[in-house]
Amino acid sequence: MSQLQFSIGILSWKGYDSLKNSLISYEKNGLSKLTNNKFICLPEYNEEGIKIAKKFNYEPILIDTNIGIFGGFKELAKQMPEGPILLLENDLELIENAKSTLNQIKKSIDLLSKHNAIQVRLRSRFDPGEPFVAILKYKKYWSNNFLCSVKRFFRPAKAKKLIGTSIYSIQNPETRHPKFIKKLSNEFYLLSSAVLNWTNLAILVDRDTYLRTIIKRAEHIQSKKYINGFKNIEIELNSLWWREKKFKILTAPGLFKHNRLSPRGY
Repeated sequence: MSQLQFSIGILSWKGYDSLKNSLISYEKNGLSKLTNNKFICLPEYNEEGIKIAKKFNYEPILIDTNIGIFGGFKELAKQMPEGPILLLENDLELIENAKSTLNQIKKSIDLLSKHNAIQVRLRSRFDPGEPFVAILKYKKYWSNNFLCSVKRFFRPAKAKKLIGTSIYSIQNPETRHPKFIKKLSNEFYLLSSAVLNWTNLAILVDRDTYLRTIIKRAEHIQSKKYINGFKNIEIELNSLWWREKKFKILTAPGLFKHNRLSPRGY
């Protein structure tokens, strides 16, 4: 299988059963063969995590303490090469075959550069796994009934920022929301951050843009909400700043399903 010019980075705080399951799927479906640049960031690591990383030929990045999602992704990206990087958490199982994996990663790399996009989303649109609460939120505002039309009338800003989730919720979202969603070839879509939040799950980004724009912004935001006592990027970027920037977001048909095999501990 031909190699591509990108790197893979996985954040794994504990959850080694999920990590092993994901890595088996990456090997089985060809992802791990697409690049030699493969890293696993292991905050609060132990020997089991190191053994798993080495078994699957991923370079372990060892952190003594838990530094949270924000800190983990920041450290991971800092130690990865320049260029496109695929960022994953340990519980993202690859559910498509090797041919689809190669085609989607290759096209994602091309489109990321062509459209100067802030991210390409690679979580499966058809089998994303749980939880995915944004789908329920979209249906509460955009289902075809009177109550939803009332909600859209009284909360237009809320309704607008949910439009992008139609990608995961309905067929032909570009027909329902032609002003905000453009269908590209091979089931890829182009949207604006005005209608779709940032996500950490299964994304291809440019490494330097990610550090300079996303990590830097999240670092300077003071939030009252934390995950296990730490920033998580998604909370910090769910803001008016993000929507007004109108960053370009690409969505792929998707390769990964969220499949956590055991609780994280919080």
